[in-house]
Amino acid sequence: MKARVSSENLDGAGLLVVANDTEYRNTMYGAYTNETVIPIASASKWLTAATMMTLVDEGKVSLDDPVSKFLPEFTGAIGNATIRQLLSHTSGIAQASCIWEEQQTLEQCVRTVAAQKPAYATGTKFSYGNTSFSVAGRVIEVVTGQSFEKAFESRIANPVGMIHTRFDGNYYPTESNPVPAASAESTLNDYGKFVQMIFNRGQLNGVQVLTEQSVLEMETDSVKGLNTNADAAVQTTGIPTYGLGTWRDVTTTDDVGVITSGNGAYGFYPWVDRSRNGYGIVFVFDQRGSDVAVPESQREMHWVWAALDNLGVPQTSTPTTTYGR
Repeated sequence: MKARVSSENLDGAGLLVVANDTEYRNTMYGAYTNETVIPIASASKWLTAATMMTLVDEGKVSLDDPVSKFLPEFTGAIGNATIRQLLSHTSGIAQASCIWEEQQTLEQCVRTVAAQKPAYATGTKFSYGNTSFSVAGRVIEVVTGQSFEKAFESRIANPVGMIHTRFDGNYYPTESNPVPAASAESTLNDYGKFVQMIFNRGQLNGVQVLTEQSVLEMETDSVKGLNTNADAAVQTTGIPTYGLGTWRDVTTTDDVGVITSGNGAYGFYPWVDRSRNGYGIVFVFDQRGSDVAVPESQREMHWVWAALDNLGVPQTSTPTTTYGR
C-alpha cells in the first residue's frame, strides 16, 4: 500500500485486516487517517442491499415481490422484475443518465426509468450497472416514507455507528437524487464496522442490524445459470458470481459464498472472509480507472490472504474456488 501511494502519487491509503478475532492491520499511509472520507463508488451497493434487507426482515418487502407492487409506473413485463433482480443486476432495467442529474429527485428519475424500454428480458441476463439500484432506492423511500438517505441513516448507519458515511456528501452533494449504487462516501472506521456486522451475520455490539438469514441471502448466488463472462464488470473483476449488492470472490464447491466483497471503481475494496474468520478493507481513492484500480486492490487483498496463510492463520479446509485477476 505504501508503494502504491508513492508510485501513483496518491494522497494516502489504508489497510484493515482482521482474522480469527485478531486485528493484524489497521494502518494508514500518506495523509490519510482513520477518519478520512473518500468516495467508495460501487461499494455503495452493499450498503443499499443491506438497507433493503432490513425491510425484508420486517416483512414489509419480499425479495420476490415485483417492483410494480411498490412502483405502479413500472408496467408490462418490466413490472414483474423482482426486488431480488434489482439487487443482482438481472432485472432488465435499462441504464439511465438521470441517476447522475443532481437537479432531479430520485422519484422523478425513477419515473423516467420506468418509461424506458427494457434492456433485455427480466431474469435472462446479468448486466452490471447502477440504475436498478436507484429503482431499489425508490422502493425503500416508498416503503419507509423517508428519503433514501434518511432510511439508510436510520436503518444501517446509526445502528452500525457509521457517523461519516453518506450518499449525499462532499463528492456527490445532492439530497434529492442520491445514487444508491455509487454515490456513498465513507471512512475506514465506518466501513470497517459495516463489514464487521456482515461478518457477524448481522450483529454488531449486541444489536441485530440484519437477521442471519438476510446476510445469507446477500451472499447466495443470484446469477446461477446465467453466463456472466461477457459482462464488462466481470471482465474487470474476474468474478463471475454475484449475490445481492456484493461479489462472491471465493465460493465452496457446493456454491456457498466464502469470501464476498463490495469493490468500487476507485479501488476501494472491502471484504468478508469466512474461511479465515475475518474481514478487511483496501482503502484507496485511485482515479486511474476501474480496469486498473480494481484489479490492483484485488491483488493487494490476495497478498493479505497469502500473508495470513504464511502466519499460520487457520483456514477452513472446505474445497473452494477463487476468482479474480
